[in-house]
Amino acid sequence: MEQLFATATPESLGIHTDCLIRFCKRLEEQDLPIHSAIIMRHNQVCFETYYAPYTRDTLHRMFSITKSFVSLAIGLLESEGKLSLDDHIVDYFPEKQPKEGAYEYTKMLTIREMLAMTTCHDKTTYKATGVTDWVGSFFTTKPNHVPGTNFSYDTSSTHVLGALVEKLTGMELLDYLRSKCLDAMGCSKDSFILKDPNGVSMGGSGLCATPYDILKMIYLVAHDGNWNGEQLLPKDYVIAAKQKHSDPSAKQGTLEEMQGYGYQIWMTRHNGIVFFGMGGQLALYVPDKDIFMVTTADMQGRQGGVQLIYDSFWEEIYNHIEDFALEESTDKQKELAEFASSRKLFALAKSTAAPIQDTINHKTFICDENSCGVTNVTLHFDNDTEGTFAYENATGAHTIRFGLGKNVIGQFPDYNLRDAASATWKIDCYFLIKVQLIDSAIGNLFIGLTFKDNFVTVMFRKIEESLLNEYNGVFSGRL
Repeated sequence: MEQLFATATPESLGIHTDCLIRFCKRLEEQDLPIHSAIIMRHNQVCFETYYAPYTRDTLHRMFSITKSFVSLAIGLLESEGKLSLDDHIVDYFPEKQPKEGAYEYTKMLTIREMLAMTTCHDKTTYKATGVTDWVGSFFTTKPNHVPGTNFSYDTSSTHVLGALVEKLTGMELLDYLRSKCLDAMGCSKDSFILKDPNGVSMGGSGLCATPYDILKMIYLVAHDGNWNGEQLLPKDYVIAAKQKHSDPSAKQGTLEEMQGYGYQIWMTRHNGIVFFGMGGQLALYVPDKDIFMVTTADMQGRQGGVQLIYDSFWEEIYNHIEDFALEESTDKQKELAEFASSRKLFALAKSTAAPIQDTINHKTFICDENSCGVTNVTLHFDNDTEGTFAYENATGAHTIRFGLGKNVIGQFPDYNLRDAASATWKIDCYFLIKVQLIDSAIGNLFIGLTFKDNFVTVMFRKIEESLLNEYNGVFSGRL
């Protein structure tokens, strides 16, 4: 059974209910797909909301928050005397070195430098075409600079550190952390980390966990590794991990990401610290107000979307926190409860059916030869609330069910991933479907269909890290 924190009304913690509602509405009004939000102050949760079909217990892909978990595992191993942060990583993986020997800059690289993202590579090595040995690629890819001299966000480096944890413990990364702290905090038993092609836990991005799991972990770090009087993590390491060890200001694109980097933990404005995962997975702690914020979301494809979460938090909540309890109101408590329980995942807004809808309904268009391998497409409108996009490609005949002005939950073809699809007429000849992956993969597929005379032009645009590559392209078809 998952242990939860104590709860309290926002006003008792000096937070205005209206500020919490404005925080969420500000994101929603900008069409930002937020999936959950939790606010906690003085160790008491005063607000949590989940955007249906997400719930408190839904496992969510946390992407690079996984890196912070790897860092804490490394700290535990250091405290056990199984490694030193100043050890050279090549010494732990002699079998992964090039036949002619390790590169000079790779031989210089220490675990400490890897934690601070000042490795000898300026990009993630395993993302190169044809790579199957993710750990090996880190050592066989020729480095381009001296380690410890340049901040570069290198996910392959953290992946190697995760592999090191598994090598030294003989346990899967998450199982090791369970034995040391996660179980003691009552974290989800169902959480898991995706594996690379060789079965190594994806230490850079593979964690799937609940928002409360992440809240508990950032709470543990905020309290220097202490949980209810029990020291679960080494205090000295946690304190060091929260300090600035490298400067990303010239390399990162948003104001928050320019503030500094510790040991796989980001710095923020207002002296905050944060676990940060792509797309809006955030676990933020700001010590001067003793306030935590956890969000899950999918801001992929929305430039600056993650920064908008920060800005909304600073401007709608943080700036209005009082150091004293506020007047309580039963009406306000009821309003907040109703608001929190009524949130739904972003869907394309409903529009009036275009005049062309009846003409193209149930009509099959034969496609020109195209890079997506699609041979034909059909739109089926059942009524004014739902429909189906049908198509054939290299793997057979498929359908995607969508809602008009709402989401329909389904299973994405071929990938066995849950999705939520909505659709709308954007203009009289252009129909847009948005498919949101809401599973161990988080991402979006946009399907645009533009009709002209007896022709249709189909646009596929996928926004996802590694999947759905066949769903990228533009092609036409005819009746």
